[in-house]
Parts: sequence; C-alpha cells; structure tokens
Amino acid sequence: MSGVSFQVLGDTIVTQALSPLGERVDRSRRTSVRRLTEPGEGVRGSQQGRDGAQESAVLAQNDCRERLLRRPPVRVSWQRMPDLVHRKTRRALMRNAVAHRIVAILALTLAGTRPAHSQLPPAAATPPGENFAPAVTGDNYRLKADVDLVLVEATVRDQNGGIVNDLTRESFGVYENGLEQQVTYFSRDQLPLAVALVLDCSGTMGPVLRQLHHAAFDTLSALKPDDQVALFDFAARAEMLVGLTKNRQRIAGAIATIRPGGGTVIPDALYEAALYLARAAPGRRHAIILVSDNQNTEKGYCDEKRVIHQALESEAVIYSIRVEEGSHPHSMYVIPPLYRDVSFRDVSVPKMTHETGGEVIDARNLNSIRSALDTAISRLKQRYSLGYYSTNRRHDGAFREIDIHIKDASSDGKYIVYARRGYYAPGEEGSGQ
Repeated sequence: MSGVSFQVLGDTIVTQALSPLGERVDRSRRTSVRRLTEPGEGVRGSQQGRDGAQESAVLAQNDCRERLLRRPPVRVSWQRMPDLVHRKTRRALMRNAVAHRIVAILALTLAGTRPAHSQLPPAAATPPGENFAPAVTGDNYRLKADVDLVLVEATVRDQNGGIVNDLTRESFGVYENGLEQQVTYFSRDQLPLAVALVLDCSGTMGPVLRQLHHAAFDTLSALKPDDQVALFDFAARAEMLVGLTKNRQRIAGAIATIRPGGGTVIPDALYEAALYLARAAPGRRHAIILVSDNQNTEKGYCDEKRVIHQALESEAVIYSIRVEEGSHPHSMYVIPPLYRDVSFRDVSVPKMTHETGGEVIDARNLNSIRSALDTAISRLKQRYSLGYYSTNRRHDGAFREIDIHIKDASSDGKYIVYARRGYYAPGEEGSGQ
C-alpha cells in the first residue's frame, strides 16, 4: 500500500512517498511557495498560495506512484516490518508478494526456462552397480541385456582333478538339444559376479560359524573388487542378513552375529538365494555357496526339483561346502519325531550342485573350512564364459539341454566339464531365459 506524506518546512513543501513495505522512499520533491509577506495580497494571495501548494502536492503524488510502479517486486521480510503497519496492511502485502511469485512462475513456465540447479531437489541416489554392471568397452557387460543370447559357464578339469586353464574359444563344442551352436562370446572371469553365501545356522553349526567368521574377510577379498556378495542364514527358515555389497568386512561382521539353533531346511534357502540373485543382479554372473552338513531335518515349501528349476532360470551355479558330521562334536543335533514323514530327509545336495554346474567340496574338519571356502572362490574365478545365439529362435519357455565338449581329438575321457545342463527359453513376452 503506497501513500504520500507532506511537511511544510519554511518556504518549501517536502513530499515523501511510502513504499509497499511501509518504508519512506528516499526521494523528495521540493516545491517553492511564494511567501505571503507582500503587501496588498490579502486573502486572494493566501488562497492562490494554497491552490499552488495543492497542485504541487498532486503532481508529487502522481510522480511518486509512477516511480513505485516501475520498481521491481520487493521480497517481504516480516522481521523488518515496522510495528506501526496495520495487520490488514500486512495481509495485503503478503497477497501482493504471492501474486508476484505466481506471475514469475507462470513466466518461467511459458518461456520454457528451468530453475537453477541449486534450486532443484537433489536426485535420489542410485546404488552404483547394485543391479546392473557398469558399461565398459567391448561386449563384456552388456550380454545380459540380450534375451536371445545364451550364456553358459563351464569349469574344465583333467583326469587328476586339476583345473584346465589354457583353453580357447575353438577348444569348445557347444550343443543345444543335440545341435551344435556357434560360440560368439568367450571370456574367463571377466563378467562381474554376484555371490550368495548361504550358511546353515542350525544347532549343529556353532563351531563352523566361528571359523567362517575368521576366514570370510580374507577369502572373499580374493574376488574382484567389483564383485558383490550377499549373506543368507537358515535353520527352519531362510533370512537374508546382508544384501549384495562390495564391502567384505560387512559380510564377515554379520557372520559373527549369527546364533545357531533349530532344524535345517536346505531347499528353501537355496531357492530364496537363487531368486534374489536373479532379481537383484540381472547383469551379473550368479553363484551360490552353501555351507552346511547337508543334512535336511525339516520339511519346507521347496523340493530339490524346484530349486534346480529356479537356479537354471536364474543362471546360478550352486557350490556346496559340506562340513562332515563329527567335525563339530559339541553342537546339539535336532532329531525329528519318529511319527512324522521323513521323506524330506532325502534331499540331494550333490544333485542340485551337479545340475547347475557346481560341485560339492568337503571340509573334513574345522581347520579345513577356510581352505574349502578358498577352493569355492577359486572355482568361480576359473570358469569359462561361453555365449551363443540359439538356432532355435522360438520363445516358447521350453527347457533346452546344453552339452559341452572339448574338441581336441585326443581329449576323449581326458577332460571333465562342469556346466549347467540346460536353460529355459524366453517366453512369448521375451521376459528372460
């Protein structure tokens, strides 16, 4: 709200305009007024003086209003508002400020102008590499984006059980449902890994968990820096303690918090781990390392057939570190009631590892647990990655068998290949293998 104040100082009239903030505008207009001291002027002279003063005041008021209209909008600061301004005036000023802001926003919108970056809210942080591998030169990290590319991993061992490290792309013959396929991608330990460490925390595993706590950090540090590890534990139920992370110390610390007790349901834990890897890390190789005595003591919702199906769909290899009975003599064993169905005890961990391309690694005593974990990590790093485009282009969701041979004519019976036995083709929507 604006206004004009007047003050007569001697022979001049001083006019001062009030700004919308209630502050006096630092401008004044001085108008000379003829003094009423000449003789003979009388009342007429006095009346003319008053008329001249009023005319000058009107001119000054109009000039002040024009200056105020040309001024840019002023930010309202209530702390600086003089107490003498009326509450109604404050409300009017606030409406004026809001109106100025609305006009400015509309102008920015119509002009297509974006606010400065400092005024924008910060973007939500995306976990780097938690779900997708970073892009690099070459085709190493973009293979998973192509649903028509079949990626299979293989470990090759000789007759003495040693790992064969010197094979090339031409050394492999890959067959799908009996038809040879052309290998278009070949590498070794280049694609990033997502590993699920699945620990049996039933009543028999207390000493084993303590050994794993001491060995985990050093052993997992042998993985590539970009590789990720998740931690699951299970007894009657499976639970994820740590999601995929590159922090090896976090995994080791979480192992120390596990308290053993209860029965053992192995299939449920493996199923949950395979499903998690497929959803959380679609751009990585998948591996599950099970640490258990492999004795299933309770019935869960999964059987080994369902575990194998999910692992093949997730392209997850299962390795088992089998802690032999008697290596933890001070633990409590859980004996199921005799009247219950005990068919669930026939779960075959070796079958699940073989079908997915893994193997069982024995830890014969507590001191060998570290070396067994080292061996499992080493197996993951020594696997060959073979990629091909199937000659069967149908997206029918059917299971297709994979058979891998070493082409060397003198290698009959010389090499043993560990690889998953097949895969599920994409469905009609091309949702995955």
